[in-house]
Amino acid sequence: MIINIINEKKKKTRQRLAVAAVLIVVLAAFGGFVLKPILTAPSNASELALTTEAAQLTTAANAQVKAPVPGVSYDAMSLRELSHLVMRRDLYYPHINAVRLYIDGKPHVAVDSYQTAKSILDALNNYDTAPGNQLLDVNLEQRITFKSENIGVAQFDGFSDFDGTMTYIKNGGIEVLTYTIVKGDTLSEIAYDNDTTVDDIIADNPYLKTKKYLTIGDQLVINRPESLVTQFATVVESHVEQIEPSRKYLNDDSLYVGEEHLVSKGEPGELFLIEKIVYRNGRDIARTLESEEVLSEAVDDVYRRGTKPLPPQLAKSTLMRPLTAYRVTSRFGPRRLGYHYGIDLKVSTGTPVYAAEAGVVTTSGYRGARGRLIVIDHGNGLETYYEHNSKLLVEVGERVSKGQKICLSGNTGRSTGPHLHFEIQLNGVPVNPEKYLPF
Repeated sequence: MIINIINEKKKKTRQRLAVAAVLIVVLAAFGGFVLKPILTAPSNASELALTTEAAQLTTAANAQVKAPVPGVSYDAMSLRELSHLVMRRDLYYPHINAVRLYIDGKPHVAVDSYQTAKSILDALNNYDTAPGNQLLDVNLEQRITFKSENIGVAQFDGFSDFDGTMTYIKNGGIEVLTYTIVKGDTLSEIAYDNDTTVDDIIADNPYLKTKKYLTIGDQLVINRPESLVTQFATVVESHVEQIEPSRKYLNDDSLYVGEEHLVSKGEPGELFLIEKIVYRNGRDIARTLESEEVLSEAVDDVYRRGTKPLPPQLAKSTLMRPLTAYRVTSRFGPRRLGYHYGIDLKVSTGTPVYAAEAGVVTTSGYRGARGRLIVIDHGNGLETYYEHNSKLLVEVGERVSKGQKICLSGNTGRSTGPHLHFEIQLNGVPVNPEKYLPF
């Protein structure tokens, strides 16, 4: 063992003597020496490239002696100084000159140049608006800086281009929330409030797949994408909104109560609005009406409305469910975001929806937050509502039978997931559907 150690030391000594001999020859021939780095730093300061610590040291030395030829040259130095420099193998470990993104002092991705960094800053400090709108200001909640750094290859994870950096900033943060279910909650509203989807919530909470109802007190894990940078933009926007026609009725005793026949179709009007809108990461959080102007008045729809009494109706217990398969996601009554006037039944888009009872269709069309809506009058003040549909299959004035397919379920209006909002009204007042039907 001792002999092996002695031999190893002799081997290293011979290697060093060989290096020294080469250096002596170089010094004798040129009165100095020339050291070529692996990759020299580019002359254009706006570009970045692979370099080494040796390149930086020799570049600095070259600046001092003002060498007239390419490469890096040193004045002659002692053999001891020269041997120490050569034996520093770490001088040739490659490094990367990069521009690092910092958000509130925390380092993130690296980009290849200050030009790319400037493009990112310009994008963060700008907000795209439609022609004719006025961008008042843009503010960032976080402090964004870029810093030139020399990073060892072993610690370097690659350059990010403009598009990649913007995507990283937008989705780079994942906020993990724990949400406790309260009375009146629905998965669709929980998803909407947390900028996620019902499918993502179920994927993060697999136990929901086996549950028919949400249970008050249960906890949900929500993985919500969170932008690393919060941008606030204030924009003055102008747009034209339609004024929906009102209905004008002409009583007709030849028609049964609940029957309506269209006499003349009206026309929507137009309203010109100017609003100041505050956006947070592209989502409006506040609106202030600056001015409004009626461009054209709406023309009423005119209907003949029946006044003839209906024959006796079937008992309310004979109503049938509008769907054959579903999952209840919200029941009738108060909930966190206000009072719920119906029952939400989760189904896939395109699921057939059936009339709960025979009657006359009084509404068939798009109605704002209710989406594509069907309303059926069953007589004696009883009406059923079918909301958020994707396709309507019956028209106003049409008499439908119990169990007739009237529409296909969907996700229209103010809805964050495919479902049917089923509502029952008695004399114009919403009542709990579960007083008529078990769900």
